[in-house]
Amino acid sequence: MVGRMKSLPLHLQISNDIRQKILDGIYPLGTRLPTEEELCITYKASRPTLRQALTTLSQEGLIMRRPRTGSTVLATQPQTVLSHSVHTVNELLDYPGTMVREILDMSYIKADQALADQIHCPVHMGWFRIVSLRFQNQSTVPLCLTTYYILPKYAGVVKHKKHLTIPISEQIVEMFDEVIQRAKVEIYSEQVPKEYIKPLLVKEHTSALVVMRSYIGIDQEVFQVTTSHHPDERYRYSFELIREQKNITARPKKS
Repeated sequence: MVGRMKSLPLHLQISNDIRQKILDGIYPLGTRLPTEEELCITYKASRPTLRQALTTLSQEGLIMRRPRTGSTVLATQPQTVLSHSVHTVNELLDYPGTMVREILDMSYIKADQALADQIHCPVHMGWFRIVSLRFQNQSTVPLCLTTYYILPKYAGVVKHKKHLTIPISEQIVEMFDEVIQRAKVEIYSEQVPKEYIKPLLVKEHTSALVVMRSYIGIDQEVFQVTTSHHPDERYRYSFELIREQKNITARPKKS
């Protein structure tokens, strides 16, 4: 059974497994899932637990609920979308506070030529890398896969008590008295890398919106770079610019 963690509630394990079977074509578009009774037997689950799992899939736009005859598969990709509205510089640099992070891998690396070109750093530069999935609220559909490249001296950030929720850049500021002096944001599109296909629950050749953020400290050194791959239709980015009103003092007229 496919799931984010073995400790997940049964209804989430079931929804994860059915979602993966839809993605793999075991339950093709337009076909019907087994009946609730058959699924209860398959997953050794009570009817309320199964219905909770099917409700999750229905809310994601994958199926149309039909309790007696079997739910119909409406889509092969989850329709979850994150709408990111921005009003301040801090909001521009990271995600809303409703996001949670699931760590997939942590390691010390040295940048090869390809990575150096991607994140604009010297070849062989050392980084502490964190690979994670980002989820919104209780959703089991990842909105993006984010890779963090952090200066090794800040690797202890993983011990922060809110490491899985608040932005890592904020954790570094809090734990190590770093200052975000400047930040750069690059946005571009590319196909989802092959190693990201399975964790992101997408098919091969799926397009992704990539947001790369570079954080520059008070000593003008880049202390963190993040790259986030958002599968198409899962991310919407918007911001509002408001003209600042300045007080204008009338100049005295010359007599």
